[in-house]
Amino acid sequence: MAKERSAISKSMKKTRVSGTHVSGLSSAKSSNKRKAGASGTPKLSRKEQQDLKEYGELIPKDFIDEEEDSSKRRRVISEADLDKELDEEQHRKEHQFDSDEESEDDEEEDWKKPSAYSMLISSLKKNSKQKDFYRKIQLEQEGIEEVEKEHSASEEDDEDVHFQSGSEDMLESDNEDEKEEMKSEEEENEHSDENEEEEIEEEEEIIYQGSDDEEDIVNDDGLDDLFETRFKDAQPPSFDEAISIIEQKKWVGQQFEDNVLHDVVAMTPTPNKSVKNIPEVVDLAELHVKPRIIESWPRTNKQVRKKGQLTPLQTKLFHQMNQYRDVLFCNRNMTNAKAIRNAYVLHAVNHIYKTRDRVMKNSAKLAKAQKEGKDIGEVRDQGFTRPKVLIVLPFRNTVVDIVDSLMKLSGTEQHENKTRFYEQYNLREEEQVDPTKPADFLQNFQGNIDDHFRLGVKFSKKSMKLFSNFYNSDIIIASPLGLRTLIGTEGDKKRDFDYLSSIEIVIMDQTNHFLMQNWEHIEHLFQHMNLIPKDGHGCDISRIKSWHLDGKAKYLRQTLIFADFLTPEFNALFNKHLKNVSGKLKIKQTFEDGTIMDVIPQVQQTFTRIDVPALNTVNDMRFKFFIEKTLPSLRKSALMQSHTLIFIPSYFDFVRVRNYLEDNKYSYEACSEYADASAVTRARARFFQGRTDFLLYSERLHFFRR
Repeated sequence: MAKERSAISKSMKKTRVSGTHVSGLSSAKSSNKRKAGASGTPKLSRKEQQDLKEYGELIPKDFIDEEEDSSKRRRVISEADLDKELDEEQHRKEHQFDSDEESEDDEEEDWKKPSAYSMLISSLKKNSKQKDFYRKIQLEQEGIEEVEKEHSASEEDDEDVHFQSGSEDMLESDNEDEKEEMKSEEEENEHSDENEEEEIEEEEEIIYQGSDDEEDIVNDDGLDDLFETRFKDAQPPSFDEAISIIEQKKWVGQQFEDNVLHDVVAMTPTPNKSVKNIPEVVDLAELHVKPRIIESWPRTNKQVRKKGQLTPLQTKLFHQMNQYRDVLFCNRNMTNAKAIRNAYVLHAVNHIYKTRDRVMKNSAKLAKAQKEGKDIGEVRDQGFTRPKVLIVLPFRNTVVDIVDSLMKLSGTEQHENKTRFYEQYNLREEEQVDPTKPADFLQNFQGNIDDHFRLGVKFSKKSMKLFSNFYNSDIIIASPLGLRTLIGTEGDKKRDFDYLSSIEIVIMDQTNHFLMQNWEHIEHLFQHMNLIPKDGHGCDISRIKSWHLDGKAKYLRQTLIFADFLTPEFNALFNKHLKNVSGKLKIKQTFEDGTIMDVIPQVQQTFTRIDVPALNTVNDMRFKFFIEKTLPSLRKSALMQSHTLIFIPSYFDFVRVRNYLEDNKYSYEACSEYADASAVTRARARFFQGRTDFLLYSERLHFFRR
């Protein structure tokens, strides 16, 4: 209690002097205390802080002299001064982009300074001939309705008077300066990986609005080009009729032989004899290939053909690709792999450039009509999202070859993230493949064979960017596993497959390798192709094609599949998911001369046919026949009992047989692709030494580790 009264009792004991209150509390501060008060709050003990919190201030504010606030003088501003400051602020905002020196001398804080993108757009609003268009874009972005435009009419009139005061020569020079500034700004944004959304918005506003890239737009209407008629918004009445025929599976089939393609089966919704007629290609310009691509093509294709533009195989395939037909090509081998790859890369880049030029041309028309106050009607030339080409590959080593061809063929001068790409997709020197392996093994597995990857590729006027965001990319290169992990399954919280909604070309190379990975990923991918997206992703709904909105994009999608041989899985994909209204081709080769008689060891070979009532019971009937017929006969044979290798193509059958042998106490060893190297070596040694009777051997293990 004494401690609590100590502060008051001590003050009561002091002699009362002038400037003290009757309560004993000081009403005026000394000069030292005023100085301390001006510098900061005095320190209080923990007890004093608690008392201050519970009982309030010890010195009431009524007793504080006005001298304490003498240093804080109020600022008196007249109405004229306030108007002057407002005029200066408005003048500073209007002239903050006139020169670089004024922007450098500006002493505002960094967070108040406008970004490079806003500076560029603001300058375009002032000096560009399309200032009315940019003003409309700004109002739409800010959500301002037509009614609110009247409120800002006076400011727009003032800006018009300000812009019209200059001479025409000065206006033209300003436009040239702004174009140079715009080009430099575009190059800076394309070289930087920061702020991806601002970079894409800038490209959409500047490049696609036809400001300085308008000179690259093709002047002809492309009436002879199938691209213009196939991907236009208004489809002919035969389009719906073809869809009806496709859904009823009433294809018109025709089979013919070609000296290059061999056996060809063509299926079209209506009879079409032009499928057989493949003209000779003298110049790529006849096939409506872009001039900049034609210039880069000889350098890209020099490993395949030193003279001329296309090989006979490339001529046949590219003609069908350029007609936008689906192709299932099952004659791929080591010799023609590079020629096929160059052909579909040529087709993909040409399609991307045609799409880009069409959007730029229509944007220029809209900008011109907006300037002249005309209405040209609806212009629908886009999809839900930007990606148009999807290339599915099994391993990263193939991606390196594809990207190298894209760099050469695109004719771009700058390649962003090139070093990062080669670091992630090339193989390290200490992980090189054994050169003593067979030639086909080296071609498939020489390099990085990682099967989980995704890569976005974006094209602009002079640059090509790798590792771009999917929704800002033109081409997506990915593996089935990489896409499956991103698509997800039903019930997952994070799923994304909207980037597949506007795919127009799907290319699958080395498709037979997908059988050794997981074919279900391919089926899952096609089930999520060309669906209506869940989010808008910033698309302009007024420019989306009608057949995208109607969910008919899959009937205009082109699918190109290249494999070494034909399998039932490929046939099922061909019949179920290839619904192109332009038709589809199945190209294969019949092998009449087998190699079974060329086997050097005289080993008895027995083939057994198993009759099954239905296709869905094949696996069960095969397993039942093996455990009831084949396996007991092997145990009875004295020669086969102690040294039997069981080769199983499917991993599911492998697990089934392994569990059966384990439950019935068989002497066996299992070698699969999931076993480590030491386990495989130990199992092979035991089998070779005769310490185990059976060795289970999976096809995937033989494919990856032979």
